[in-house]
Amino acid sequence: MAEAYRLYDLLDSPFCMKARICLALKGVPYERVVLTLSRLGELRRLNPLAKVPVLVANGTPTPDSSAIARLLEERFPRPALIPKDPSARAYGHVLEEWADESLYFIVGAFKFLNPANRDRVREVTAEMASGIVPARLVAFLVRQRVVRRYRSAGYTAASLPHLEARMSDNLRALQDLLGENPFLLGKYATLADIAVFAQLAWMSRYDERRLLEAVPQVRAWMARFEDLDEVQQALRAEPPAAAVEELVDVVESASA
Repeated sequence: MAEAYRLYDLLDSPFCMKARICLALKGVPYERVVLTLSRLGELRRLNPLAKVPVLVANGTPTPDSSAIARLLEERFPRPALIPKDPSARAYGHVLEEWADESLYFIVGAFKFLNPANRDRVREVTAEMASGIVPARLVAFLVRQRVVRRYRSAGYTAASLPHLEARMSDNLRALQDLLGENPFLLGKYATLADIAVFAQLAWMSRYDERRLLEAVPQVRAWMARFEDLDEVQQALRAEPPAAAVEELVDVVESASA
């Protein structure tokens, strides 16, 4: 009997996008469970950190997008998303960590610290609220919570030029890494492509997408990856309907 898979998911999370793309590329059918306040207790039982994504297979939970990717690679080895060659495998792991840690931190700062993104954040929030509560109120509450986190680390709106410079350096390095290759590690897409794409696709929703204009090879790589049928399938996930309390509690839990 085939295993039943259930993915605990959240809108506007690059890590949930990463998990969905892995599932789609592996051809694994799954049930998507959108986080709501009523499911927070259920989520904490599956992952004490209360973070998404969490993939549940026949009652056994696997939290963290990287752990999910490796579980799928073990159970569904074709198509391979993690190279067998030790050097290539290690290189891909470094790129994945770079995307999940460094790029994620910078893009999150762009989203919540840049006043130019407030309308877009409100639009995303409106999709999540589905008219249940005023999107402006939800966006304000969520933004206040996240901004406090960045301030505690010493980052404010005044830090944006520094963060843009860091992102531009990262994008130029990515372009040099790509060279003439269709994907980051060569001819075929791997977990490294998925991780980096998820962060830059997230950034593309906001004002800082203009930073991509200076790196045409990166834009071409993103378009090439997005054109894959399985990636299109993963990106068509329906947005959830959540009330203001649900958003305040869980919208920023997608840091796995």
